[in-house]
Amino acid sequence: MTDNQKEKISQRFKEMRKSLKKDQKSFAVEAGILQSQVSEIENNKRNITAAILIAIEDAYGVSRKWIEYGEGEMLLSGTKNTVEAKVISQFPNVEENEIDDKYLYAPDGSMGMKVYTVPAKAQAGYLSGYPDPEYYESFDYVIIPVDKKHSSDYLSFEVIGDSMVCLSSIEMAERSIFPGRIAVGRLLQRDKWYYKLHIHNYDYWVIAHKTKGILIKGIINHDVVKGIITIHSLNPDYQDEDLKLDDIEQMFSVVQIVNKTR
Repeated sequence: MTDNQKEKISQRFKEMRKSLKKDQKSFAVEAGILQSQVSEIENNKRNITAAILIAIEDAYGVSRKWIEYGEGEMLLSGTKNTVEAKVISQFPNVEENEIDDKYLYAPDGSMGMKVYTVPAKAQAGYLSGYPDPEYYESFDYVIIPVDKKHSSDYLSFEVIGDSMVCLSSIEMAERSIFPGRIAVGRLLQRDKWYYKLHIHNYDYWVIAHKTKGILIKGIINHDVVKGIITIHSLNPDYQDEDLKLDDIEQMFSVVQIVNKTR
């Protein structure tokens, strides 16, 4: 990369951040990168990496080609690159389309399911509040596409922290769950815990632990006899950890990761 190319990337990067009306700190947090990386790129002191480009595209719908080469539009298809955004666009007037409290119907016959989101600020009190229906009344919700009504219970959680963020490669960056994303989970009833969990069918799980709070992790092992699961983070700074099922209140298999758009 020539000095001229690097300088132009730096200029476009700064232009992009400002157009999104983000300061360096909030921009970095929502993209799951370091503020120092943002500052150094904008001041032409650091080369932008593929992992950072992927993180920004995932967080804000900004075209990698536009940042690198100035080609095309800055935003990808009006940033309608998340499942939630696509579904919400089918329901322009929610009130008129509501048939019941949980499902929405579009004119073309497609169906969306509303799933309450437990925000970061409410997760500390989740275990004491979740049995009470009033606990969820002030929460926002995401809408996910479904082809039928579901009897299972669904709940989504705002992602906190960087334990599921790894930027060591493009593949790992694409697998990462960045802070501020929403993990949509299907509740796994407790009687299913005492059989071998289908850990290979789901990459991520939400675990409501009695002392550790809300955890979003991978599960790499389930010892049925001992009643222990082994949780795994994508971030190599976090060690694998064994958890006793007796210390867990709820488990959700994560069915979708969506951007926070409401």
